[in-house]
Amino acid sequence: MDQDKETADKLAGKVDALVGKGSFDADDRNIPVLTDLVGAPEWVPEAGNTAPGMQKPDMLTQLTDGEIDQLSQDIFTRVSQRIDAELATSLEARLSEQFQTQLNATVGHVLADMKQSIANEIGDAVNAALADRLRNRNDNTTGKK
Repeated sequence: MDQDKETADKLAGKVDALVGKGSFDADDRNIPVLTDLVGAPEWVPEAGNTAPGMQKPDMLTQLTDGEIDQLSQDIFTRVSQRIDAELATSLEARLSEQFQTQLNATVGHVLADMKQSIANEIGDAVNAALADRLRNRNDNTTGKK
């Protein structure tokens, strides 16, 4: 529990720093926070690459539509593979953590239910054994068989 609290406190400190609530050292004063407005750099498209005609850049004018589609698919595949590789590890760790938490809770509940069931079965067995013994004793004292 203490480790969770420490982790939460560290994370809260980082979030506070990002939104400008935390205290900064003199060296940190030039780092923007999430609440700071940062101007975007100026960008002017090259001549001939304007949006209305959607003209292709010079490199792409040499490619056929099929080659452009293939290039787009290749880029998409590479980006997806890279993202998948990075996310797979993260996803696996998070799922493992969630499953472990759920499994521990489930095992705890099942054990509690089983303990109660076992206690009930033992109690029933003891009661049945005592009842049989008492019946046998009564039968022996009265002479019945």
